Amino acid sequence: MILSIAHAQVDEATNANVFGAWSNPVIGTRPDGLINCYLTQGEGVVQIAAIWETSEHHDRAISEEKSHPAYVVFEASGLDPTHAEYKIVGSLHPH
Repeated sequence: MILSIAHAQVDEATNANVFGAWSNPVIGTRPDGLINCYLTQGEGVVQIAAIWETSEHHDRAISEEKSHPAYVVFEASGLDPTHAEYKIVGSLHPH
């Protein structure tokens, strides 16, 4: 599995745009291979973290389909996020 994290610095006005744009992937068709996705907010930062079945699914959603939730949300908000991709090597699940 792959963890993909995109984040951008945002001001309060932009926050509203990001949160509004989040509804697009929420109600739209999910890209193949997307397991889960989270929109998070910190001090002046909005982040989208997505878990993918494989790096191939992730790469296709980024480069070919432009369907990665981070791409959809940040582009609609006029933001250019920083992006990182990590291979998941362990996890903990609740009992």
